[in-house]
Amino acid sequence: MENINDQISKNLKRIRKEKGLTLDELAEISGVSKSMLGEIERGGTNPTILVLWRIVEGLKIPLTHLMSATEVDYKLVRGEEAKKISLTDDYGIFSIFPYYDVHKNELLRLEIVPHACLTNTGHSNGIVEVIYIIQGRVRLTLDKEEIILRERDAIRFKGELAHTISNDQDETASLINLLNYA
Repeated sequence: MENINDQISKNLKRIRKEKGLTLDELAEISGVSKSMLGEIERGGTNPTILVLWRIVEGLKIPLTHLMSATEVDYKLVRGEEAKKISLTDDYGIFSIFPYYDVHKNELLRLEIVPHACLTNTGHSNGIVEVIYIIQGRVRLTLDKEEIILRERDAIRFKGELAHTISNDQDETASLINLLNYA
């Protein structure tokens, strides 16, 4: 996975060229020196947020366009490449596809050990969650309603609802969790 400076470097160069701008022209409209812009495009510096802000204002683009991963025809993530977000004695959360501004969603794999639970007091309004059970059986509590989910079951719900996923079984439960921020 690329670091953020590499992503900024590639995106700045691509966007500048797409807009048909030279480094001199970008320097003029952004107020950032040509030498600094060149260093950023080569990945030779760690630009401050103020410098990035001046660049995006000059280009008239959102700041996230400099930091977002370039969209490709496909993105393959092998099982061992999922990034560990949280790992406790009770559960593990692994990012398969982190939040991506273009699609406004993220995909996670959850692993809940036997007789443990994962609790969320609710997300901000507008988030829709989907849970798909790969292996095991869990009890999902949405506010006060309890729903048993078995292998290959799926559920979609409003993410602002308080929810708890409990594994009352003797084997680890494995789930896919999609969060849509549309």
